[in-house]
Amino acid sequence: MLDEVSKHEMMETIRYMTEHFPYRLAGSSCEAAASRYVARRMEEYGLEVKNQEFYTYNSTPMSSRVQVLEPEALELDSLPCAHIRATKPEGEVLELVYVGDGSYDSYRDLDVAGKMVLVEVSYAPPVPEKARIACEMGAAGILCMNWGNDEEVICYRGLKAVWGNPTESNFGSIPDLIGVGITRGAGLKLKEWCLAGRQVKLRVTALADRTWGKVHQPTGILRGNGTSDEFLLVCSHLDAWCPGVTCNATGNATALEICRILSAHRQKLNRDIYFVFWNGHEIAEAAGSTWFVDNYWDLLNKKCVSYMHIDSTGVGETELFEIKASEELLGLAKRSAQSVLSGRELRAMSLKKIGDQSFMGIGIPSVTQRMSFTKEYMDHAHGATLGWWNHTKEDGLDKCDPDILVADTRATLQVLYSLATEEVLPYDFREKLRQFHAKAETIAQAYQRHMDFSDLLENLTQAETLVNQIQAQKERYTGPAVDLYNDFVKSVSRNITHITMTYADKYSQDSYGYTKLSYPIPLFADLERLDGLAPDSLKYGLLQTQLVKNKNRINDALYQIIHLASLYQQLLGTM
Repeated sequence: MLDEVSKHEMMETIRYMTEHFPYRLAGSSCEAAASRYVARRMEEYGLEVKNQEFYTYNSTPMSSRVQVLEPEALELDSLPCAHIRATKPEGEVLELVYVGDGSYDSYRDLDVAGKMVLVEVSYAPPVPEKARIACEMGAAGILCMNWGNDEEVICYRGLKAVWGNPTESNFGSIPDLIGVGITRGAGLKLKEWCLAGRQVKLRVTALADRTWGKVHQPTGILRGNGTSDEFLLVCSHLDAWCPGVTCNATGNATALEICRILSAHRQKLNRDIYFVFWNGHEIAEAAGSTWFVDNYWDLLNKKCVSYMHIDSTGVGETELFEIKASEELLGLAKRSAQSVLSGRELRAMSLKKIGDQSFMGIGIPSVTQRMSFTKEYMDHAHGATLGWWNHTKEDGLDKCDPDILVADTRATLQVLYSLATEEVLPYDFREKLRQFHAKAETIAQAYQRHMDFSDLLENLTQAETLVNQIQAQKERYTGPAVDLYNDFVKSVSRNITHITMTYADKYSQDSYGYTKLSYPIPLFADLERLDGLAPDSLKYGLLQTQLVKNKNRINDALYQIIHLASLYQQLLGTM
């Protein structure tokens, strides 16, 4: 099957999509046409296909103008961000304040109320989180200077922050900001003035709408040999900025190529595979994947064993293979990549909640992987992890390396084939539980004066011991015992992921790039804030009360694991 990966087939897909559907913005006619094309391709491969429609809270960026009034008069090239508060047609005059990466720390001792903040674009934090923080700090607008170096390009950006479609409870959390992007060169000039203490005033005009509209999401089911009713979820986002070659026509081509190859070998697949091409990724912040988990919750919870998100494969100038995976699948992903990409340097790490990873609440293990840039390359490009051209008009065919595209596709096909065929689910929770326990002990030692952690540590010890005991016996399970074992490890994943990788509850989503998710255990992110507060203060009481509730949520999930492990251990012991 690996030898069947066709460079020609994938490059033809990329050319066709970018020539016929160049601006695949969610809700546009191009997006609708691209959705029909992908659905037709999956039908040709014999899948059960639906081109699903749903409504999402969308935005179309229209026009912008940035005029520097002080300290010098000049006009800057710009692009409006999506999901912004549109200015009046004549624009608004705003004072500019430089806030670096736009994280909470960068606002220390700065007054930005009613002003526009200048941020350097990066994924630390991502732009939607920069916008959320800026709005929280009282800013009226955000000016995004591009990454890269001296390339005179501007990235298309969305500022929605709320993950997926909003609800009544979080609609007000969408940043209410004017938002505009500019080149890095222009941004550096403004930064220089701000840091020199010179007053910088801008007249900014930015127009974009905010609409509730219909989008399309092609979904195809590849039935396996019927051995199991479990399935894999394999996805790539369809919506894209123009021309969107490496984000994400290459990912679409990889997904369709894997679909083509596996459909010809479906009798070898013990599990079904659902192929979905997400919509609302770029502007609506993971709207398609969130809609899918909301509307297929019961099926996903019971039967889905893994999620693969395919994004930006085949990127030119990349040198090493990067794997981001849930810890329980990290070992499998590394072994699969090493078997296919011999001699390639690997960079493997725990997967964080970003980029359509909408399934961490429900607890479905996930893998995303591709050839990537070296750290030195990304540092030189000031945080451009996907190339300085990402989300710009320069993301053309010349940015795709066909040989790298083949390597990415082969490695992804290998890990998916393993997940679709291995009788015993290849989850391994040892490292995940070890890390969780170590983090909890460190936190308990540092903050024991604020809260009792003895119950949590006791539950963690018991859960770790029982799960490891059952996993140590997996090689001897046969027949019905395999089904029992697989049910058990799925249950462990369902219970442990949302308490280690998210802050929101199982049925909701964190805002995009939420700062608390960067903490070792997100549910304890606010513990460090207690150190600066008097124990008898209202603020301390409010925070400490919430932290105790968060600890109870963790303990409840651990108890479910302990209880299930005890039951499954007895059942497996009788077989």
